[in-house]
Amino acid sequence: MYTVNMKHSGYQGLLCAILTATFSFGAFAQDDLLKGPEVKEIGSIVRHTMSGRFEQIEGRPEMAAFGAVTDDSSLMDRAIEIELERTVAMSMLLIDQIDLMKESTDAVTAGDNKKANEIQGRLHGMFDPEKRFDPLTPDLVELLDEDQQAEYERVLGEYWEAWIDASLRERKDREKAGVRKRTRARLTTRLLNRELGEAYNISLKQYRDSMEAIYQAVEPTDEQREEMREILIAYIKETRLDPSIEERRGAAMRMYGVLDEGRRAKFFEFLLKVAVPDGG
Repeated sequence: MYTVNMKHSGYQGLLCAILTATFSFGAFAQDDLLKGPEVKEIGSIVRHTMSGRFEQIEGRPEMAAFGAVTDDSSLMDRAIEIELERTVAMSMLLIDQIDLMKESTDAVTAGDNKKANEIQGRLHGMFDPEKRFDPLTPDLVELLDEDQQAEYERVLGEYWEAWIDASLRERKDREKAGVRKRTRARLTTRLLNRELGEAYNISLKQYRDSMEAIYQAVEPTDEQREEMREILIAYIKETRLDPSIEERRGAAMRMYGVLDEGRRAKFFEFLLKVAVPDGG
């Protein structure tokens, strides 16, 4: 365990407080993360605007299809758990592959979109090598009886066909099997990209935002900034979103240690503002 003896014991408590407040990971909020689309009619999840434009479902189409064939609250609760398990697994992938995420971020910053897309493709392959368009289906259909399973497949299939039709509405070859297959693959990738973005937002974005606030307050040199970033990456990898007080304190001490005296004072001032906000 990393420990540091400091002249001012108050520093240690405040540094621990900032890590607790800034780098802790809260529980997943099911109501916010997994709120599926409202299905107004049993039997279909296809929706169009008044002008006839296809409306894409915000969440996973499988969840909407499931809700269209059953109104059993206990089954819906289990379906939500299944989707949550997927979200958590995806978040853990991003944590485990944080070095790869760093490469992706660096590539985007450098304007190297080709490399960023390549890394994104690698992440896709790690998480869902089969690249199913309906990854929740195997678990969801086990909750349904035979008639409901058939209805689920019909509802979900109808939605995907409508989505593909809408995506190919300007194409004369939209009925060709190969064209439709490639379009489904593209839309499947789009859905997975969105899920990865959501997983990032609930697992890593808070750390990035916290560090940006620290950088703005402390104004570290490029070398110090990189060292602090590496400390954060190691902290995330080691704690996997469940840090102890000691681990938070250790990360804070290491960040403090890479700064010169002037920037340590800025860091300390920043911590004071977090621990005792204006008007507190």
